[in-house]
Amino acid sequence: MIKKIAGVLLILSLTLLAYYRFWFLRLPERKIPHDEKAIVSPANGKVVAVFPWNDSLLLITKKDMGALRTWTGDLDTAGYVVHIQMNVTNVHYQRAPTDAVVVSERYVPGNFANAVMMNNEWGIRFENEHNEITLQTPAGRRYKVIQIAGFVARRIDDYVQKGQPVKQGDVIGLIKLGSQVTLVLPHDVKVLVKPGDTVIEGESIVAEWHY
Repeated sequence: MIKKIAGVLLILSLTLLAYYRFWFLRLPERKIPHDEKAIVSPANGKVVAVFPWNDSLLLITKKDMGALRTWTGDLDTAGYVVHIQMNVTNVHYQRAPTDAVVVSERYVPGNFANAVMMNNEWGIRFENEHNEITLQTPAGRRYKVIQIAGFVARRIDDYVQKGQPVKQGDVIGLIKLGSQVTLVLPHDVKVLVKPGDTVIEGESIVAEWHY
């Protein structure tokens, strides 16, 4: 009986390992637009929030506004946030939204609260452990891709470093087992997605630059 249980557990473990390796960590080919006007999604998942930010909004003395002020303070005086939620079925790699150079990276320790549960109007887990990647386009525009950990996703991998050039669609990171990715944009963009939309990393155009 013990040997039978051990055998079942071994098969189950190997099945879960194979499922994780070949499904969770899959990296499918994407049709990258390679369009300098386009800003493609950094993540595969569902858009749960799209909202503008500006100096007036950030003056509100709330904990979440303080976190958002930190995210936006070195980008612009106004702009937009596109927040994407990933589940365990989504591709977990993140891709560069544009051709750019990595300006800075900042890893912030924090909580591992459930990223699916909405704890504010945007559904962003500001208090969770996260990694901020600031990028600058050839035209000098700066934006951020923020990888946010969750209850299950307790490991964030960052594949880029300061000063590194990236092409639109390049893989820049990985959040294991899914969570949230936030794209923080400056003011001179037109956002093309809305809450409820499903986006594909490196392929779906979420915004366009104003030229």
